[in-house]
Amino acid sequence: MDESCVFCRIVAGMTPSHQVFEDDDVIAFMDHRPLNPGHVLVIPKGHEPDLHRLDEPTYLAVMKVGKHLAEVLAELFEPPKVGLFVIGFHVPHVHVHVVPLYTIDDFTADAIKLAMRRKPDTEALAETCLAYP
Repeated sequence: MDESCVFCRIVAGMTPSHQVFEDDDVIAFMDHRPLNPGHVLVIPKGHEPDLHRLDEPTYLAVMKVGKHLAEVLAELFEPPKVGLFVIGFHVPHVHVHVVPLYTIDDFTADAIKLAMRRKPDTEALAETCLAYP
């Protein structure tokens, strides 16, 4: 665990999150500054900054959960697309974004910058989190 990493602190239960999934290897929770309602992050429990450095079983576990949550989002929100993407500049811990997408403009540099400036709406996050099966 890297105590300076907010995602490691979430895994350890030291920092609260709106969790939607957990197993032995992976945890998923609502992004506190979502691009769209339903936006979740899937992370490995072990600290690793780079996706390509994950061991294969961990990589496959993260992507399998991402696919499962994409299916859940497709059913809950009925968007034309559900996107999975990895960026990793803001938090140096592998995380896969799973986001309902309604237009190509939902995933642009400007959309990301706008989301980063928004104040987290904890009530909306809690309400959306409850929608997950």
